[in-house]
Amino acid sequence: MQFSITPSTDALVIALTGTFRFDDHELFKGVLKAIDNFDGKGITIDLAGTAALDSAGVGMLLLAHERAKKQNKVVALRGAQGSVQQVLDVTKIDKVVTVLR
Repeated sequence: MQFSITPSTDALVIALTGTFRFDDHELFKGVLKAIDNFDGKGITIDLAGTAALDSAGVGMLLLAHERAKKQNKVVALRGAQGSVQQVLDVTKIDKVVTVLR
């Protein structure tokens, strides 16, 4: 997994690319740090460039959501396609995190 961050005054967009799996937990700390450092409220995690997602990746997305929520911020997921969207559907993550289609 790689990630890029695009901040603006009212939103933070974090784009994840490649595969997002358990092995990426150390790198994901950079995403959490970006959430912590952002002064706005809206955070979008863009999964359009994510080729694969496992259950650990879903757990990290939930961790990002919880981290943001404790800071009165809101996380939304967008751009999931193919098998990544299927994983999100199976896990019913949309019951906890907003999933934009």
